Amino acid sequence: MQRREFLGKTVGTSLALLSLDGVSSAQEAGFEQRARKYLRTILPSRRRIEDFITGEYGPRDKRPGEVFKYDPELGWVNCKAIGSTGVDGTKVFYNYESDDARKIVNFSDRPCRIRTYGDSFTHCSQANNNETWEEYLAAHIQEPVRNYGVGGYSVYQAYRRMLKVEKQTPGGYIILNIWDDDHYRNLDAWRSIRFGYGSRCGFTLPHLRVDVARGICEQRENVSKTQKDLHRLSDEAYVWRTFKDDPILKMVMAARQGGKNISDELINPVAVTFGIPEEKIADTALARRIRKIHTEAALFASQNVVTWAEEFAAETGKKLMVMLSFGRGNVAKHLNGEPRFDQGFVEWLKGRSCPVVDMLDAFAADYRKYKLDVNDYLTPLYNGHHTPRGNFFTAWAIKDAVVKWLNPKPLPYR
Repeated sequence: MQRREFLGKTVGTSLALLSLDGVSSAQEAGFEQRARKYLRTILPSRRRIEDFITGEYGPRDKRPGEVFKYDPELGWVNCKAIGSTGVDGTKVFYNYESDDARKIVNFSDRPCRIRTYGDSFTHCSQANNNETWEEYLAAHIQEPVRNYGVGGYSVYQAYRRMLKVEKQTPGGYIILNIWDDDHYRNLDAWRSIRFGYGSRCGFTLPHLRVDVARGICEQRENVSKTQKDLHRLSDEAYVWRTFKDDPILKMVMAARQGGKNISDELINPVAVTFGIPEEKIADTALARRIRKIHTEAALFASQNVVTWAEEFAAETGKKLMVMLSFGRGNVAKHLNGEPRFDQGFVEWLKGRSCPVVDMLDAFAADYRKYKLDVNDYLTPLYNGHHTPRGNFFTAWAIKDAVVKWLNPKPLPYR
């Protein structure tokens, strides 16, 4: 475990390491009963664990999307597959290089100085190998762009993969792409706790524990260090011992039990768990309280990760760019004039030395050119993830910042 003091501006709440101090034995017993019942619903079967270890989920041409296989450090990595969720109902081909980067189509025979890290919006899920924004960008600047995105990754997982790859590669340019939910994923010790049994990447992962009020962020390793550990996730007793104090479990249980009749029995454990004085959130509806606490802790975690990435780049002579990507829902909210959930994080980024590309700005600038309903505008660009057209839009939105960033300039700009 690594403990880091983060000296930047805090956002005023605390995701404390777990405690039920101040909670009655009856309340604690009620939580345990509900939590145990919920955890039983997400225990993976032995078959599912074996499939995850091997990356085999049945015939490769009958899989719904990209496939993941177990990695003891990172949680999971990609596995070759043919998905069925491409644009217009087509199949999607997922292939990878020997180092697990996505298949390079353009200029694979040339040295690569640009490498990208992030989740499925970096990997470009639901698009073929040659339809990613990295490949569109590579075709334009006439040099390869190496894609290390992995579906389901948090900002912290992407950073850990960056360290693993970049420590073996001198120099170069790093794009760290952060999508909406990646902030929240930083805090997940076991993804299924938040998303339920059906999550395709619903296993354990390296994660962060934060105390925002004290400016502390702790790095935690994947609890499934071996295949044997992974199999223990189907053991109810082991799961309870390991995750009973997990802050995300407490948050999920409060959210699942919330409703119009909210009692102190539900409110107090959440406030204690996250270190939030009750009076600070007393006038806020339960769902909004939980979301606010979760969001501020998650964004604080991402601030730490970006800071560590900046420090690593500086120490190794590399250049870092941060890119902010968004799902259709948050883009639609922004285009309709609603406040953004990550405003504090965006303000914090303005004080950093690395260049930042914010795709909400790109969508807003492009949308102003049209007289379209927001939904009609976004439909050709999204198919869950970005369509190939959406990936092309992304490449074109980022190209000017990339060209300005690179030294020497790409061949077409010399």
